[in-house]
Amino acid sequence: LAQGSAPRMVIQMVAAAIAVQPSVGTPALDRPSTSPPKSGLAFWHHFFASSPPPPPPSAAAYPSALSFDRSFLFGVATAPAHVEDNLHDAWLPFCNTTELHPNGRPHCHAWRTTPRAAERLRFWSEPEAEIGLAAALNSGVFRMGVDWSRLAPTSPSAFPNASAPVAPACSAFCEAREEAKVGASPGAPPEGCACSGVQDFVALARYREIVGMAKAKGMKVVLTLFHHSLPVWVGEAGGWTNEAVVREFGSFVRDVAAGLGESVDYWLTMNEPMAFALFTYIEGTWPQAFPQSNYLEVVLKALQGDERSVKAAVDNLAGAHNLAYSHIHQVHTLRGWRAPQVGMAARAQILEGKDPWDGPAVMLSREFMDFTITDKIQDRLDFLGLNYYGKEITRGGSIAIRDDEEYSESGRVVYPAGLYSLLKDFDERYRDDETSTIQSYIVTENGISDASDVMRPAYIVEHLLAVARAVDEGVPVSGYLHWTISDNWEWADGYCPKFGLVDVDRADNLRRHRRPSFALFRDIVAKRRVTVPQREDAWAQVQAAVAAGATHRFCRADDGQSSLDAAIERPFSDKDWRFSAAEAEVDRQKEARSQTQKHTSAVTDSVAEVTSTINQTIWGMWDSIPGQDEVNAGVYNTLNDTMLGLGHAIWGNWLDSNEEVLEAAVVEGREV
Repeated sequence: LAQGSAPRMVIQMVAAAIAVQPSVGTPALDRPSTSPPKSGLAFWHHFFASSPPPPPPSAAAYPSALSFDRSFLFGVATAPAHVEDNLHDAWLPFCNTTELHPNGRPHCHAWRTTPRAAERLRFWSEPEAEIGLAAALNSGVFRMGVDWSRLAPTSPSAFPNASAPVAPACSAFCEAREEAKVGASPGAPPEGCACSGVQDFVALARYREIVGMAKAKGMKVVLTLFHHSLPVWVGEAGGWTNEAVVREFGSFVRDVAAGLGESVDYWLTMNEPMAFALFTYIEGTWPQAFPQSNYLEVVLKALQGDERSVKAAVDNLAGAHNLAYSHIHQVHTLRGWRAPQVGMAARAQILEGKDPWDGPAVMLSREFMDFTITDKIQDRLDFLGLNYYGKEITRGGSIAIRDDEEYSESGRVVYPAGLYSLLKDFDERYRDDETSTIQSYIVTENGISDASDVMRPAYIVEHLLAVARAVDEGVPVSGYLHWTISDNWEWADGYCPKFGLVDVDRADNLRRHRRPSFALFRDIVAKRRVTVPQREDAWAQVQAAVAAGATHRFCRADDGQSSLDAAIERPFSDKDWRFSAAEAEVDRQKEARSQTQKHTSAVTDSVAEVTSTINQTIWGMWDSIPGQDEVNAGVYNTLNDTMLGLGHAIWGNWLDSNEEVLEAAVVEGREV
C-alpha cells in the first residue's frame, strides 16, 4: 500500500460497515417506516450470488437515428453555491482564508488566483444570462436551487445551541408563524428574534422571481434544497452530526415549499448527501469539517455511534430527507396543489482498484457511497436522481492515475458504459423491493470538465447512447440533465475544471463564449435524437487530437491526490472509450464470473470457516486485554460484524483474481 493510504482505506471500510447497521439516534418521526436495513453480510451474499449487469450494446444495435420519446426530459443543471453572487455561506470564508489546510494544501484551489472569484456567475444579480442560455439550448428542464444560508442567515433563537433564553414575545411570534405555515413575510419579528425556517422573505421572493423566469421560457423547474452549502451557524453547531439540525432543515423546507411549491415541478431534497458526509466528516477537506489527524479516534467514534460521527451524520441526513418529503407533500395537500414529485440526487460512481488488494475497499466504498442513504429512504422517494461523471481508479482508498485511461480535467476516467451499468444496478436493486416507492430515474447531473471541448461532444453522445440502452431494457429513465451551462466554481477544485457548454472569461466581466458542444447539445435536444453522423463527427474530433499528439488541461497533480491552482497538460489518450468499446471487456468479465459462480458454494463455505478462524484469533487477543469485559456491547458486535464483512471482502476479491485457477481446478476434478 502507498504510504499514508492505509488509514484512509480503513476508515472507508469501517464507515461502510457501520453505515448499513440500523439507524440509531434518528428521530422516530424521521426514520424510514418500512425500509429494513440491508446488512453488510447480505451485501456480500449478493456479491457472491449475482451476475454483473448485461453488457452494453454494439454500435450495430442502433438505427441511423436514435430517438427519445417526447416525454423524455432534456435539460441543464446548476446549483446556488456554484453560480450565485452575494452568497455568505460556509464556503466563502473557507476559500478566502490564507491559512493552509492541515494536509498542507490550500482550502480551495484556483480561487485566490481567479478574477471575481466570489461573484461566481452572478446568478443572483443577473439570472437572465444563465436562464437565457438554457432556453437557447432548447432545454425543457432547468435545475437550480435555493441556498439555506441566504434564506436563514441567523441561528434561530430557540435553536438548542442558543446562548440565551428565548424572550416570550419571540416565542409567541415564531409559534404563530409556524402554525400559519406562511410562504411570505409574516411581518418583522421582535428585535433580536430569529425564527426557525425562512428568515429572509425578500430573498424568498427573489427566488420566486427567478423560478418564474425559467417557467416563462417554457422550462420545468427542478429545485434542490441542500447542495453542499450549509449556513455558518449550522456548521458551528456540528452540522449534520447534530440531530437538532434535522428539525431546522424541516422548518426551512416547509417555508420554501409554501413559498415556491406551486411553481416547482420536481423537488430534490439533497444533492449527494453521502459525498458531503465523506468530504466533511471522514476526509475532513470541506468547510467546518472535523479534524482528522487521529485516524484511530475517527474509527472509534464511528463504531461507537458517537453524536459527532459520520454515522450520526448519515442517520440525520436520511432523517432530514424523510422530514422534508413529508413537509412538501403536506404543504401541497393543504394548498390544494397537484401532488409533488420529491426525490434526491444520489452520487452514482464506478470504482476500480488499481491493484488487486484494492478490491475490498472498492466494493465497500461503492456500497457505502451509492446505497447507504438511498436504502434508508427508498420508501419516501417519488423518483431518484443519479449524478454520474465517470469512473474513478483508486489505490488504498485514494484516487490513482493510470496512463492507459482518458481523463477529464477533474481526474475522472471517461467511461460512458458506467452510466448504463449504474442505471441497471439501481433499477435491479429497487424494482422488486416492496418497500420502495421509486417510480423513475432522472440523470440529474452528467458532464465533463474539458476546456478544449475536444472530448465533450463525444462524451455527450456516448452517455446518451448509454441512457437509451438502459431505457430500451426497461429502466424507467425519464430525463437527462447536463452539467453544466457555463464554466463555474467547483468546490475545493475552484475554477480550474471547465464543465461548461459555455466558456466564461472572468477577466472580461464574465463574458460568455459558446463552445461548439453548445450547438451539438442544442440540436440533439431540439430533434430529440442522436444521429450516426453526429456520433462519427464527435469521435473523429477526438481521434484527430490523438493523431496530432495534442494535449488537454488536467487539474490534478500527477499522483491524482490533490487539485491544482493552475492546470498542467496531459496528452489525449488513444483508448477507445466509446460506449460500444466496453462490450468485449464486459462480456469477458461476465463469462469469467459465470464460470466461477458454478463453484462458489464450496468456496463460500470455506470463507465462513476461515473467517471464523480469523475472528477467534482476533477476539482471543481482544479478550485477553484486562478490562475488556466492560467494553460496550454495541461496539463489540459492530466490530464483529465488520470483521465478517472484511473476511468476505477479502475472499470475494480473491475469487475475482483467481478465476482461471478455480476453473482449472474444477476441470481437473480437484478440490477447491
